[in-house]
Order: sequence, then C-alpha cells, then structure tokens
Amino acid sequence: MRTIRILQEHVRISDPHITSDNAERLSILGNVFEPLMRANEDGSFSACLADSWHLSEDARTWSFSIMEGKRFHDGSPVTTGDVVFSLCRMRDEDIPGELGTSGVIRGYLQGATIESNGHNVTISTSVPMADLADLLSEIPILSEASVAALPDAFIGTGGFKISKVEDDQVVLESSETRLIWQAEPDPDVRFMAVQNGFADVAAKLATRHAQSNAVRIHRSATTVCATFMLNFDAKHAQNPYLRRAINLAVDVDSLMQDVMFGAADPLTGPLTQRHLGFDPAVPAWPFDPKAAQKELVRGKCLGADVVIDIPAILPDEAPLLAERVAAYLAAIGLNPSIRKDEDRPGYAMRVRNREIGTMACFDSSPGSTFRVFWEKFHSGFAGPWWLGYTNVAFDALVDRARSTSTLEARRTLYREAYALLRNDAPWLFLYSPQRLSAIGPELSDWSPSTGGLLLF
Repeated sequence: MRTIRILQEHVRISDPHITSDNAERLSILGNVFEPLMRANEDGSFSACLADSWHLSEDARTWSFSIMEGKRFHDGSPVTTGDVVFSLCRMRDEDIPGELGTSGVIRGYLQGATIESNGHNVTISTSVPMADLADLLSEIPILSEASVAALPDAFIGTGGFKISKVEDDQVVLESSETRLIWQAEPDPDVRFMAVQNGFADVAAKLATRHAQSNAVRIHRSATTVCATFMLNFDAKHAQNPYLRRAINLAVDVDSLMQDVMFGAADPLTGPLTQRHLGFDPAVPAWPFDPKAAQKELVRGKCLGADVVIDIPAILPDEAPLLAERVAAYLAAIGLNPSIRKDEDRPGYAMRVRNREIGTMACFDSSPGSTFRVFWEKFHSGFAGPWWLGYTNVAFDALVDRARSTSTLEARRTLYREAYALLRNDAPWLFLYSPQRLSAIGPELSDWSPSTGGLLLF
C-alpha cells in the first residue's frame, strides 16, 4: 500500500456539519465525505452524490436526482432519507460554527421544505435562492444512523475511510493508499520535512517560503479577501471622500511584496478571481497619495481620527499589516491608532456586533458571491457581517440576482453590483492570500485542488 505523509498546522476535524472554512479541517473531511455536487472554478457545479439537478424558473425550488448505487463506508446504501437528514441537521440550532459562523448556513435553510420522493430530493424555499447550490456544495452527506457515533467514527462516501483519529494524527485509507495526516504547528518544520524527504506534503506554509527553490511550491488561489472593513457606525466612515482617500492612500503592491512575499493577488473589490461576480474589467484602486489628500480636503476630514482594530491572528499578518496601513494613512493627513485583540473568537463577535472603531482587519472567506454580498453589504438583510453600509442600487441588483435562475444572467447582475462596491469603497481592498504547499518528488503528478485543499 502506498503511504503519503502530510504535515499541516492541526488535524482537528470534529463534527463534519460544523460550519467552518478552515482548510486543514476541510482537506481531511473532503477525502472522507461528499456533498451533492462540487463547485467548479467557473461558477458551475459537477456531480457528486447527485447526478443531476434542476432549478425552477422562480428560483425557489431545487430538485436533485440522487445517484444510485452509492454506499457509505459501512456498506449501507445512500438514501434520499440520508440526504434530507443531513440538510435538515445543518439547520439544527445545536450544530455550532467556528469564529462567529454559527447559524450562518442555518439561516438559508430555515423555513425551507426539504422532502424526498423516490430517488429525488426537493428543496423549496420561501424566497428565491438561485445561489443555494453554493451552500449545498459545502454540506457533507452523512448517514442518519452514523451520527450517533461522532466523533469516534466518521462514516462517509468518499474515496478514503478514517482508520485512526488522535489529537496529533489522523490516518485515512483506501484500497491502495494510506494518508497519514500529522499535526505540526511550525511552518518551517513542515517545510523542512518535505525538503528532507520525511513528508510528501506540507500545507499552509509561511509566505516567506513562496520564493524557495528547494522543493516544489504550489500556489493556490483562494476566495479569501484580506481587507479592512469600515464600520458605518463610526464617525467619518459614512463620508465617501474618506473611504476613497483610504483606498488611494495604500500601496497594495508594496504590501503584497513586503508583507506577503508576493504570495497574494491584488483585490479590485470584495471578491476574488474565483468568485462568480468578479469582473476582470474593474480596475484596482491606484496608489495615489496626492489624490487621497485631495479627497480628504473635499470631504473636510483632514486630521480625522481613524481607529484600526485588528486580531492577533487570522490573518496572522494583521499586526504588521496594520502598522503599514497606519503609516500610509498618517502620510495623507489622517490620525490613525491601532487596537489589537488577542481573543480571536471574541474579536470575530465584536466585529459582528460592530463593537469596533473606524475599521477592522478581517479575512472574508465565503466562496459564494451571494453570501459575500448578502451577509456583508445588503442593508435590507443586515446580515451577520454587515457593518451599516447602505447602497440602494446595490441592494436592488442583488435582489434581482437571487431571483435569476440562469447562471450567466446572474453573473452579469453580480458584476454590476461588484463595480458599485468597488467605486463606493465600503472596505479598504487589499489582497487575496495564496495558499502555499510544499510537495515532494513522489507526488510529481499531483497538485492541491481548488482553494488549496488536499484532495487525493
């Protein structure tokens, strides 16, 4: 049996239905469990446990044909009842989420009618949900009978079974391959293990490893947006001149080189190139301190206090990033100050509750354009990460998009909304960090999957 050794920051997996965007966790579980469909880079979806699906013209009813012959690792067949159970379990109030995400997925399925009929599963929502597939592609299907065994046994339908779970090691096996996932918190140790032949893959390397030639370094584009979200409850944040000045003041290209060692892609708005609504025609904000100062003069906010809240980690570069951003803002005539929070879960909740200063460093991560727009910018919904921003034209475009069943028509609407956000600048748009992996010579024909997940 072939053995592949993988080092990553941690190997905590817990309940597969916990809402999380943690790539370490998702990499392990993604080899064990399968959703109804998987998202592709272009916004389309590929069959997984569902072999076909249909969205009604009013974007309220999704119908899925469940693939016949699929079995769980314990030999039991995958039934439509298991699919209905898994989807309903995701809206259970007892299922938590990480870093303030509790209830996010539940909110989209709450009130929906989820039924099975023969080999089909139907989801009917009370309001149009044209992008529901974005969420369904992230929900693993479990057998109802196996849930009682969690977290001692993990029974999925994926290509690998879990044979061992310990605090620092998880072992997965197929008929031909054994995957040994080992926890190693130090990125330098992970990198050296691959370089010296003790491991085959090292995940989530430090950005300084991006320029190494010692081993093959794979750079994966992600849906993460490193930004500073402006709090519209704070003084001056509603001033569009201030918001434009902040985006003009920061040299993003220099930040990517100095802070991220080039392992990042610049943002032109609140989406990455992997999002459905990203528009390549929308330009990034230029670095223009003189233009920034003129905006401050027009907006009568020269010398304004700007309180910058940051977490100590996630993003790990937040302290250095804040120092650099504060220097740029001071250079155009603002008065920045930095407040660092050591409690990362608590920080997420304080951002969510708008208990912050002028702006807060945050790494927006949903891969769904709809979720980014709906949860963070739509004033009618005022979602979990909405910080008081209002743009009536933007809201109208998102409302139309969620009711539009055709993918390309929806993409066009989202691109219009994206351009509005870029120009209105409710965030300081910085970059999307790349996910770096070191890969040994034994895996010369393998690379990480979408978003840097380690799927085999």
